[in-house]
Amino acid sequence: MKTVLIFFLSWITIASHSQEYNIERLKEISIIWGETYLFHPSVIRSDKNIEWEKQLVDFLPAIKNELTHEEFTVIINTELLSVLDDPFTRVQLKEYESFISPFNLKNSKEVQYIRISESELSDYRLLIYLDSLISDRSSLIPLVIDVRIENLLVIDQHSFTPLDYFASMLLKESIPMSLNVSREHFGWDEYNDWWLYEQRLKVAVDDKQIAGNGRIMTFEHYQQGIQQLLPENSFNDFTPIQRPVYFITNNSIRFYYENLLSTLASNRLCTYVINEDTGPIFETNPDLKKYTFNNFEFILNLVSRINPDYSVFKPNTSFAKLNETDIISFIKSSQVEPDLPQYFSFEIAPPRYNSSNEKLSKEEKILGVIKVWTIVKYFYTHPDKIGIDWESSLGKYLERGLETENDRDYYMLIQEWLSHLNDSHVSTYHPSIVDFTELFVAPIKFEWIEGKVIITAIDSSLESTLAIGDEILSIDGNPIHSILEGEKQRISTSNNQGLISVIINPGFFIGKEGSVMKLAINKGGKVESIDVLRNTYVFGFLGSGDNRQASGVLDGNIGFLNLAAINGPDDIENELVKMAGTRGLIIDLRNSYPHHDYRKFLQMLCSEKTTVRIDEVPVVSGRNTMLDQLVVNKTIIEPGHSFSYVKPIAVLVDKTMISRPEDIAMSLKAYSNVFFVGEQTQGTNGEVTKINLPGGGETSFTGQVVKFGNGGIHPSNPIFFLLSPLPTFAKKSQ
Repeated sequence: MKTVLIFFLSWITIASHSQEYNIERLKEISIIWGETYLFHPSVIRSDKNIEWEKQLVDFLPAIKNELTHEEFTVIINTELLSVLDDPFTRVQLKEYESFISPFNLKNSKEVQYIRISESELSDYRLLIYLDSLISDRSSLIPLVIDVRIENLLVIDQHSFTPLDYFASMLLKESIPMSLNVSREHFGWDEYNDWWLYEQRLKVAVDDKQIAGNGRIMTFEHYQQGIQQLLPENSFNDFTPIQRPVYFITNNSIRFYYENLLSTLASNRLCTYVINEDTGPIFETNPDLKKYTFNNFEFILNLVSRINPDYSVFKPNTSFAKLNETDIISFIKSSQVEPDLPQYFSFEIAPPRYNSSNEKLSKEEKILGVIKVWTIVKYFYTHPDKIGIDWESSLGKYLERGLETENDRDYYMLIQEWLSHLNDSHVSTYHPSIVDFTELFVAPIKFEWIEGKVIITAIDSSLESTLAIGDEILSIDGNPIHSILEGEKQRISTSNNQGLISVIINPGFFIGKEGSVMKLAINKGGKVESIDVLRNTYVFGFLGSGDNRQASGVLDGNIGFLNLAAINGPDDIENELVKMAGTRGLIIDLRNSYPHHDYRKFLQMLCSEKTTVRIDEVPVVSGRNTMLDQLVVNKTIIEPGHSFSYVKPIAVLVDKTMISRPEDIAMSLKAYSNVFFVGEQTQGTNGEVTKINLPGGGETSFTGQVVKFGNGGIHPSNPIFFLLSPLPTFAKKSQ
C-alpha cells in the first residue's frame, strides 16, 4: 500500500510538472510572437481582423507538455502562425532532408512537362533550351514548368535571371508587377490613434520593377540585352508563348520568384501556380528575416504582395506532397470559374484584446510580459539608461510573472521591472492597484529641503502638536533614508530629484480614512513620536501652504508670473503684456503643469529667430530595427509681431518639474536673456508611449528624445539645468 501511495504521489508530481511552462520555450515563443506582432503586415489589417494577442493566449496551453523539436515546430506553424495565412512566415528545423521526387509525367495531348533544374535556373542558355522545346506556341495543351528546388540558389536577385526572361516570353504585352507592402513605426502607437506616433503601411517597389518601369516587359524589350548574354544565338524570329502555363513550385523556390509568379498569375490569362509544401525557406530575399534558435529557425515575411488592383496573390492550390495525378486533376479542374480576388485593405485597425476572465490567467500574464519586453526593446529611446540587461531579463520576469498569485502582484511586478528603465514617465495602472477606499492622507504637507523632510503646511487642528519647520525623521517606523532606498527598487525615476519628488509627498502615504500615520519628529533637537489621523481626501490638501500670487509687479519694478496659477493661453499672454514696462521678469515654473499650447507665449519672450528644441522619434521596421534611426523635428520660435519681451528673465525651477514645464524651460534656455534659479528638474520630457496590457491595465515610458536647440543633451538625463547666478534685478527684488 505504501509503495502504491508513493507511486501515486510521484505520478501526481510528474503530471503536475508536465503542465508547467518551460521558460526556455516561452523565450523562443516571445521572439516569434513579438517580431510578428511588430512587423508582419497582416496583423494590423482591418480586412484580416487577426486577433494576434488572443491567438497567443489560446495557443500557449499547447506547449505545456514536453515536446520534441519536430513537434514544437509543427505546433507553432499549425496553432499559432497559421492564422496569418502566410506560407513564408513559419518555423523549420535546421537540418533539411532531400525532398524532391521526380514526376513520371509524359508529354501527351493532355500536358507538356518541362523540368528546370537548379543549375539551369542560373544559366542563360536555359532560354535557348526552352525556346527549342516549346515549338507549339499557341495551342491549348497545358505547359507544366517544374521549378522546385532543394538548395540555396546562387543568383543575383537584384538583376534579371533566366526565369525572369522566360516570363517575358509568355507575354504579348507588358503587365504590371506586384507591389510590396510592409510596416513602418514612427514611435509606438498600438491603435494608430495618437497624434505623434504612427504605424504606416508602406508600398514599395524592387530593383527589377524600377528597371522595367514597374512592369514585366515583353521579350522584345529585353532582346538586346539577351543577345549580349547569348551572342551566338538569334531571337529575331521569336513569337510569344500563348499556351496555358502551370508553374509547379515549392517553398524553397517561391520567395525567390514571388513577385514574378504573383504578377503572372494575377495578370496573364490561364497562368496557375501549384505549390508543394516542401523544402526550407531561404532568407536570402531582403523581404525575409531569419531568427536562429538552438534546433530550429523562424522565418518572418516582412511584406504582403499586391497587384495593382490590390488583389492579394495566393497559389492556386497547395499540396503537402505532389504526384502526377494531383497535377493532371488540377489542370482539368482549373478550367472552372476562378475564385474571386481578395482585396488588400490599407486601414490599420488591430483588434483590442479583451480578457474574459475575472482575473488574469497564466497565459495572459505571459502575453503581458512578452508584449512589454518586445515594445521596450524597440521603442524606449534611452536604452543606455536601462539598469539591467533587457535581453536577458525576459526569462526572469516570465518566471516571476507566472508565480504571482493575483492581478495586483502581477502589475506591481510589471512596475518593478520597468523601474529599471530609470524613466520618470514609467507608470503602471490596473484597477487592482488602486483601492479607492484608501485615498486619505493626514492634513500635513512636507517637502525635501536641504537634505531633510520639513513640514511646510499643517491643518489648524494639528497646530498644538506640529509646527511648520519641524523635521520628519521617520514615517510609520521607517526612517526616511530606508523609505527612499526601498522604494527606488520599484519606482522608475530619471534622477534622484524624481525619486524625492514622488516619495516625499503626502499623497504617497495614503491609507484608509481614520488610519494612523506615525511620525518621528525632530523639534529643535528633541525627537517626539506623534500619531496623526488620515482624515483628509488626498486631493483636499494639495494647495495648502502655497502663498504665491498668480502675477504682479514686485518691488523694484520686477514682473512676476506663476504658471501654476494662470489658466489658459489667453490669460498668460494678457498677463505678459502687462509686464511690458518692467525692468525684468520672474517666471515661476515650480509645481506647474500647463496644458495649453505655449508657442505664442514663447514668441512673446523671443528677441530673435531661435531653434529652441529638437525632437527625435525612433523609426522602426523589420529591415531597420536600430534605435539610432530617428525622424527629427526642429521647433523654431520667432519674435511675436505685436509684443516681444527682451529684458532679463529669471526662471524658477525645482524637482517638481517633469515633462511639460520642462519643455517650456528647455525652450527658454535657448534665449540669451534667460537665467535659471532653483534646483535640478526631474529630467523627463518628450511624449509618453503607452502599452495596453491584459485585464484592462497599461504601462508607459518615454518614447521621444528631446534635445536642446543646439543639439545638446545631458549625458544621463534628458534635461539638466545648471543653475545660473541670479541676475542683479532678481537679487534686489528678494
